Amino acid sequence: MVSKYATFPVIDTIGLSDIADIRPAIEKMVDIYQKRQDEFSFRILLPRGEKLTGKAKKIGITFQGELVLTIRKRGLVPQIRDLRYVHDENHYGWLLASPEMFERFEGRS
Repeated sequence: MVSKYATFPVIDTIGLSDIADIRPAIEKMVDIYQKRQDEFSFRILLPRGEKLTGKAKKIGITFQGELVLTIRKRGLVPQIRDLRYVHDENHYGWLLASPEMFERFEGRS
């Protein structure tokens, strides 16, 4: 069964399979966050599998810390909701979006 959040409208979907993928993703996201805070929405896909859960958690924790730190370094206030879900057989999904985007989506669901 596919989660209803797999259809959440996002600016972009970014796959993170390694720690090295984090920095370019964060730079892209924070650039967009600066310009479009009310319409900010990204889907992060993390690896899912029997031997990948620990790796996904490590990537996720590192990503979250770096994202908040980068937003604050740019003098912005992080106002981002997140929601984690099982995206498909091979990926965990993680939505990062403005509260307004979640309200719009939940209002139409």
